[in-house]
Amino acid sequence: MTNPNGGLFPVRTALLMLLGAAMLLGANLGGYGVWAPDEPRFAQVAREMMLRGNYLVPQVNGEDYLEKPPLLFWAIAAFSQLTGDVTPLTARIPSWLGGVMTLVLTWMLAWRMFGARVAFWSAAILATGYRFWWQTRTGQIDMLLTACTTLALYHLWQWDQDRKFFRLPVIYGAVAAGMLAKGPPAAIFPLMLILSLYWRDKDSRKAVHWVAGLAGALLIVMLWYIPARLAIAGGGETTVAEGIGGNLFRNTIGRAVMGVSKAQWPWYYVVSLPSDWLPWTLFLPWVAWRTWKNRHADRMRHFLWCWTLPAFLLFSAAVGKRAIYILPLYPALAILTALAVLELMDSDRVTWRKRTGLVWAAALLLIGLAPHALLLTEHADKYTPGAFVVSVAALAAAAATLACVRRNECRNLHVSVAGSAALLFTGAAFVVFPALDPYKSAERVCAPVRTLSELGQDYDLFCVGFSREEYVFYSEKFHESVLTDLVGRASIPPDRLMQAARLQLHAKDAIEEAVEDIPIADLASPTPEERAALLKALHTTLEEEEERIVGALHFEEDLRAELGAFARRLDSARPAFLFVQAEDWRWVVPFLPETLKLHGLVQREVGRRDALLLANDAGKALLDRFGVAY
Repeated sequence: MTNPNGGLFPVRTALLMLLGAAMLLGANLGGYGVWAPDEPRFAQVAREMMLRGNYLVPQVNGEDYLEKPPLLFWAIAAFSQLTGDVTPLTARIPSWLGGVMTLVLTWMLAWRMFGARVAFWSAAILATGYRFWWQTRTGQIDMLLTACTTLALYHLWQWDQDRKFFRLPVIYGAVAAGMLAKGPPAAIFPLMLILSLYWRDKDSRKAVHWVAGLAGALLIVMLWYIPARLAIAGGGETTVAEGIGGNLFRNTIGRAVMGVSKAQWPWYYVVSLPSDWLPWTLFLPWVAWRTWKNRHADRMRHFLWCWTLPAFLLFSAAVGKRAIYILPLYPALAILTALAVLELMDSDRVTWRKRTGLVWAAALLLIGLAPHALLLTEHADKYTPGAFVVSVAALAAAAATLACVRRNECRNLHVSVAGSAALLFTGAAFVVFPALDPYKSAERVCAPVRTLSELGQDYDLFCVGFSREEYVFYSEKFHESVLTDLVGRASIPPDRLMQAARLQLHAKDAIEEAVEDIPIADLASPTPEERAALLKALHTTLEEEEERIVGALHFEEDLRAELGAFARRLDSARPAFLFVQAEDWRWVVPFLPETLKLHGLVQREVGRRDALLLANDAGKALLDRFGVAY
């Protein structure tokens, strides 16, 4: 068993690599808004921690939030202290730092295992892989988890080589930090590696103290979790034990075994990983073949296989799946990919290299031509100078790749792929993402009420038919949700809640479909004739579906009652605003009294749906009094 680099790391190389990684991964990091689903929620949790001065119990929209542990929220809040509030930049800095840390640890591990050349290309492949690059600049939890996991497994490899005891507290301390970031999944990757690496080596399993180490990591997490649950229990939760058990079931066992969230087929990762590993998926046939053939070549490869394969199979067997769940496998995959790609570059497989290069050049050519296709569509106004610059960059990269293919034996193809990917990612960060921001972010639809919040004005804010944290974040105001729970829930027996939920969901889908094609000139203020047409379509649909939707007409009565109470709150002298999606407003508005006057302020596409901001008379008057544009 050899270790080609047992000495000190080359400091200058490390610093240059760190600088390059920080620039590539952090390009225009705060140049666009926080995007749903997760970024606004986590940013808002951190903001509410800062506002309340309570860092024990996370909250969002004024309600307790213990779906996720607090490490990311603490980190966002810490960086946001420098700016006085949470911004897109401060919301992403923890993920960015986690990505840079993961990259450095990957380089260190590959350097220890295989030397400087493999280390450099392991880091380069990881940094220019689509999923890793994307998650590094996204304000989510998983990059922090990946950094913690990589730190633990780097020191596990070092412990495997030198058996120095001081590494064990580092390993399990990193696991504890990962659990404070993501919860129990943080323990899965080290546990699977330890059990598979030492499954025939009882002495090593005993020496690594994995049971005591994981128990210690769990104890550290409990030092936060139990006080947080006690604080919530003091505010009305039944018992601490029920809270812990329910949270553990929902977020770990429920997701993995029962698929309570993100249920996917067993082959999901086989399909998603190749797209997430672009552009290095180009080399996938070669990498898969050479990696499998060399799987028993040395202790280093065996360690990397034990890192990736058992966890990959376990997560594939779980029902709940997302692409980001296997992100902690990416450092090991990058090293294995680097080994195979460098072997290909050094081999006499000229034809293989040239064909791979032609495929990459063709892909770059299509990317370069894609922006010009906008000129042939109704979206020609989206063709901007930035789109032209991205197009030129992609076409230049295609030309450079073709030149590489034509020149000699194409031994620098990996350089062309990495450089092209870095160029395209940088272009996306500075051009594409800011261009998409008006359609991805709720910032603009929330702008009028956010101005009132900044002016310290008091008003009511509602979300009708949905409740999303991005509207809280960009309004800088808690909202009250309407029609997000079962209609008439108080009168439904507990043993019929699930049945009622299915019936009401079907009823909602039916009436939404019934009114979608009825023409409405002004959604904010439909005419009496338009209201009558909408109401007729709704009632007819519910009558037609009566036999299939038992209790649907009772649903209509309850719906009228709830919306009537809501209308009375709007029809007052108190300023009030509401967010509603256009597709929901079409079936909600017929149930509101015609005497209720609402003003349409903003209608914009947010994600894949049109969102409206409406105001009552008092709300519009408040905006006008302060000269707030809408």
